Amino acid sequence: MWTHANRTGQIRLAGIAGVVASIAWLVGDILLLGKPVASPGDHPLLNGYDGMAGASLAAMLSASTTRLAWGALLGVLTGPLYLVACWHLYQGLRPARRLLSLPPFLLLITGFALAPFAHGSFFYWGQAAKVIDASGARSAELDALPGDLAGVLFLPYAVLLACWVLGSVWMAVCVLWCTTAFPRWMCAVNPLVCVPVGALVTTLAPGPVGTAIQGAQLSIGNLLFFSLSTVALWNVRPGAEAHRPTPVPAPSAAGPAEREVPSV
Repeated sequence: MWTHANRTGQIRLAGIAGVVASIAWLVGDILLLGKPVASPGDHPLLNGYDGMAGASLAAMLSASTTRLAWGALLGVLTGPLYLVACWHLYQGLRPARRLLSLPPFLLLITGFALAPFAHGSFFYWGQAAKVIDASGARSAELDALPGDLAGVLFLPYAVLLACWVLGSVWMAVCVLWCTTAFPRWMCAVNPLVCVPVGALVTTLAPGPVGTAIQGAQLSIGNLLFFSLSTVALWNVRPGAEAHRPTPVPAPSAAGPAEREVPSV
């Protein structure tokens, strides 16, 4: 697997790319959804929406157009860094057979390839909500618009989350049962575990910090994921046999009959 002297540096840089992308997406989430939640009394539009759609609209109505634009663009423009970071994960899994190491890579990279569309779409959703709210006019068509946009937005989210769940389970099994460059504890480090940890962080964060990161569950989870994977592969060396089974010595050429018999 390790065919070039600079492969360790490439793997480190690829892992850092995932960390940088996660930080950029975290800042983007703060710009998109980090304002205090709007009051339904001040925004009658919110009275017609419940659940996730209503909560997201309530958060974005307080943000300016410029803030929404940069929040979306930070995720879209740094999205390719996540694809580089998935290559970093594949290098950690690659000592295992390709039949076992390739599927989690393909699943995870598919999810991360879809993520920029979902993240960037929040700008259009937020802008539509702001325009409808500012118009003061109510109609069936205008009231349905945020919901229509939400349906398109959450479909890619559902697919990418499904890819992350399947890829996470496969990656965990591969690290736990196969020969990989990852230490065994990495079987518990994947999006399926890290994203709920990110959600817990956003729930427990106090005051203004909690408000700022209220929509950043995925970004915080990915930041944890790629930070730990980068640490785990930081000292992987070209030609290293790390985490490989210890080879069993071959029998002596002299055969069992000529081996020395210990005295009694």
